[in-house]
Amino acid sequence: MTVSTGPAARLAAWWVRSYTRTAPEPEGADRRAEVLADMHDELLDSKDRRLPSGLASRSILGRALRGVPADLVWRLQLERQPGRLEWHLAHPGSLLAALFVLLVPASMVADAARGPAPGLEAVGGALSAIAVLLSAGIVVVAGVALTRRAFARSVYLRWGATSVRRAALSAMAVLWAGALLWRFAEGPLEALSALAWAGFGLALVVYVLAVAAGLARRVFIDNRKVSS
Repeated sequence: MTVSTGPAARLAAWWVRSYTRTAPEPEGADRRAEVLADMHDELLDSKDRRLPSGLASRSILGRALRGVPADLVWRLQLERQPGRLEWHLAHPGSLLAALFVLLVPASMVADAARGPAPGLEAVGGALSAIAVLLSAGIVVVAGVALTRRAFARSVYLRWGATSVRRAALSAMAVLWAGALLWRFAEGPLEALSALAWAGFGLALVVYVLAVAAGLARRVFIDNRKVSS
């Protein structure tokens, strides 16, 4: 028996694939199988009970949203395993992306807290400190990863929408972090911050184009499979 999946189920499946993509195995595969099996069973149960599709979708989406903290805790616990730091330095994209996801809202809220609203100075100062630490962490991780890669005996370059998208995302993280660190500096560092912002914009364009290319390729392949 097949069960049609709606946007909520696809979103939940995308989330579990996203936070387990670079997880060590077999833990990642086991987590994906467990969550997807639970979701499939819920869809089957809703169909057998002839519940409205909207109700089943809201239930799946609600479970996915409520489970986000537990999912993040699960992933952080895996990162405590021996050898994970070594792995991330060899494959820095996922770590840079995670730090970038934390950095963007922290820096934006810190800037907003500097506005005329009273009583937010302490919050803005704390978030600014967090943003600086995240920026420094991104720069350090990128620097160490590039140094290790420069001294590696062999470097494999892979070209494609996925690899370009990941490289652009890593570049966005490093450029945003650099621009944030030096945006209040004077002289050469101020110019360097401006160049970093310009580079971030270019990397963002490349990222969007890579995402569009990947979607177009997927649609083309799916249409070709259907037509054949």
